[in-house]
Amino acid sequence: MEVVYGIGSYCCGSPSCVAVGSFDGLHIGHRKILGRLIEIAQQRGLRSVAVTFDPHPRQVLAPESRVSFVLSRSEKIEAFRSVGIDCLVVHPFSADLASLSGERFLNEMLCRRLGMRYLVKGFNNHFGCDRLSDAAAIRRIGEESGFLVEEVDAVLSDGAQASSTMLRRLLADGDVRRAREILGRLFPITGIVGHGRMIGRSIGFPTANIELDDDSKIIPAAGVYAALAEADAAMWPAMLNIGSNPTVNGDCSRLLLEAHLIGYKGNLYGQSVRLYLAERLRAEQKFPSLE
Repeated sequence: MEVVYGIGSYCCGSPSCVAVGSFDGLHIGHRKILGRLIEIAQQRGLRSVAVTFDPHPRQVLAPESRVSFVLSRSEKIEAFRSVGIDCLVVHPFSADLASLSGERFLNEMLCRRLGMRYLVKGFNNHFGCDRLSDAAAIRRIGEESGFLVEEVDAVLSDGAQASSTMLRRLLADGDVRRAREILGRLFPITGIVGHGRMIGRSIGFPTANIELDDDSKIIPAAGVYAALAEADAAMWPAMLNIGSNPTVNGDCSRLLLEAHLIGYKGNLYGQSVRLYLAERLRAEQKFPSLE
């Protein structure tokens, strides 16, 4: 998969089949859209191209509000690689881009610069400052501009529409098991192992202190989680604590992520570790003593 930063940097003479979205989480609904994108591209001899935005539109349009995301930037790109599209375009969202109408965005950004001949849109996709979303209206634009349109229906999970909003709510509650159903895979957390106070090591349970590689990444509710840890090119069963470690830490304002990799004997300091959360076992607990 080719990764291009900015639509203006896209250089390919082949016509394309395009899908556009924030794609936070790249959940089962997104994967249905991208699966259809690939099918149509292969059937029609087009290049499959997904367009996403960084920063996220809400970070530009509502800068006063803090936005947290299901996937970090690096996790999102890796998730796209696993889908099998030809090209991912990461375009900077700006106030100027937001001022374009839906028709201008489709014509000037997608048709003219990406060579779009087919648009695959989600049921709730909208484009431009006028929030153009009606499939029939977009098809009329396509008839004039030379592209076809297919709208992909929502994917349901337990009767509810799979969405990034639902995922963020589940993760905020610590429900990583249910989140897995929407994601279609275990929820990841990626970071670099930093130095802690080595209290875990002193009682026989050394922990890796995970420092996130992206501060916009959503962190699930505080508690103890069963997890898998990808480290040293291998997978380890792990226990992850998210919280302030109240038994040994007087500063309860700082959120810590500490993972014990069961059976691991090496040195992880300075290395990247990815955790896959399987289940929340309990809330964080303050014990009467270290023992």
